[in-house]
Amino acid sequence: MWRATKTTSAYLATILALFCFSTDSFGIQTGTPQASGGGSATSQPVGAAPKSLPSNPTSVATSAPSTPRVRFVPVLISATDGSGNPVSGLTKEQLTIMDTNQIVSPLQVLKAADIPLHLGIVLLSTPATFSQQRAAATDLVSKAIRPGVDEAFVVTARGKKPWPSDRLDWKQDPTELMKVIGGLDPHAGLPDAFNFNLETDETGLDENAGRNTIQTFGGNRVNVFDVVFSMMNSDPRPSRRVLVIFREPWSHSPGFGVRANHAVEGRLLRVVAVAQQLHMTVFVIGLEDLKFSGIADNNIGKVYTSLHAGEDGGAGAASREYDRQMERDRIRAYEAGKINIQRIASETGGTTFWSTKKNYSDAINGIAHQLAGQYIVTFTPRDIPGPAHTLKVTSNSGTHVLAQTAFSF
Repeated sequence: MWRATKTTSAYLATILALFCFSTDSFGIQTGTPQASGGGSATSQPVGAAPKSLPSNPTSVATSAPSTPRVRFVPVLISATDGSGNPVSGLTKEQLTIMDTNQIVSPLQVLKAADIPLHLGIVLLSTPATFSQQRAAATDLVSKAIRPGVDEAFVVTARGKKPWPSDRLDWKQDPTELMKVIGGLDPHAGLPDAFNFNLETDETGLDENAGRNTIQTFGGNRVNVFDVVFSMMNSDPRPSRRVLVIFREPWSHSPGFGVRANHAVEGRLLRVVAVAQQLHMTVFVIGLEDLKFSGIADNNIGKVYTSLHAGEDGGAGAASREYDRQMERDRIRAYEAGKINIQRIASETGGTTFWSTKKNYSDAINGIAHQLAGQYIVTFTPRDIPGPAHTLKVTSNSGTHVLAQTAFSF
């Protein structure tokens, strides 16, 4: 349980009223946290999707209960200066809020650090980078989690082996969290929501330059995002909900063709919509793949031969050109995957760090600064038809503001 001091109890009571009112108004159902000890807060089973969350992106906008329209909306924002340092003393006079392209006046600007942080960290099962991810997650916990005040959970996505436990626990002790991170298996993880892949096989039976290319995008099982949403939804206490995830662009690619495009886009929209409904900010640490950077040529050192005797002097020009074109298509698909990752962050009020430093120290420092610069802004929403509102929060003082791009009733 988090503890409030005498000096902040009245302030926290205000925040509690704001968040409870907001939660009910936005149709977010919450469970009762389980009693636990030894520094562990609530725990959740990982084998089932959260019952209170929508199964498709369009249902977010239609799942609101039949209650009167709310009089105010609280939004979690991050404010940093031109150097990326947190901004202190932000006032409502410095902010401009656009609700569905119409200006609304801020009611209050409250320092968010005075309420607990509920932090989810999702590592990616990639053995080549896993040790660095683990070091970065440990660093983030040491910088962000205040013992007895904040809480966090850590889980891994993807992996050749299944996640070893059927439950996931909130932890309030940074030392305990670091032990959990240190014990993670780089080969085990929950299923991921994004699994695009493209395989090109060389064959001797294909007249098209001996190449067969197959794209895949699989998995409709309960995935790591379902589990994260369930965890964030399991504790009804007022909190700042933040998710930090490690991501590779390739698996987020929209692929080639309408069917793959629609599948990827639908899953992306659902992830963003539910995160917005939960007022959960997502920060991404992007893991670059040099194979798709345009710098390394995947065909260097490859020997080509012609399909038929005597063809182009045995140079294998048809096969070589096929591979070159496919490589260009892969790079375009990879870049589109990067854009999709950035959408998850930017549309939920976070940002993406494409880090190449050892243990991603620059990304962790950047996220820590964003967390230190968080505020809660309340405003009265515009009376417009429909439940969905677009949102934009800016500052007239040169401060860089991050906020989710939409909310719904």
